[in-house]
Amino acid sequence: LCSVRYTGVAGAAFRQEQHGRTLPPGQEDSVTMTVTYAEYQPHVGDQDALKLTVAGAVQETGQVLAKELLVRLHTPELTLTLLGPAVVGQELPIQVVFQNPLPKALSGASLRMEGAGIACPKPLAL
Repeated sequence: LCSVRYTGVAGAAFRQEQHGRTLPPGQEDSVTMTVTYAEYQPHVGDQDALKLTVAGAVQETGQVLAKELLVRLHTPELTLTLLGPAVVGQELPIQVVFQNPLPKALSGASLRMEGAGIACPKPLAL
């Protein structure tokens, strides 16, 4: 498991596992891997993804199988709601909702709103 930058450049692997199995004819098996936020967070940036590479070798034939999975990390959305009528020349109350999906508190966040007719956008500390 490694991070992949938005440019496509892969970082160093930060997790590796090896599993050996004996698989009877016609049977299938699965391996589950859970990656916590604390584990991948130091390795990814704002627009990065995670790349999982799996390789298997059949001991009896020497055949090698490989597969890659690119997992895009989604940025949470802001929800904007008008709290009143939009009338030219009048203030317009807007509600902005952001839900923190992380298992830790966010600090130092700010919100900046821009738009037509807004003379001096001011950052709002959250």
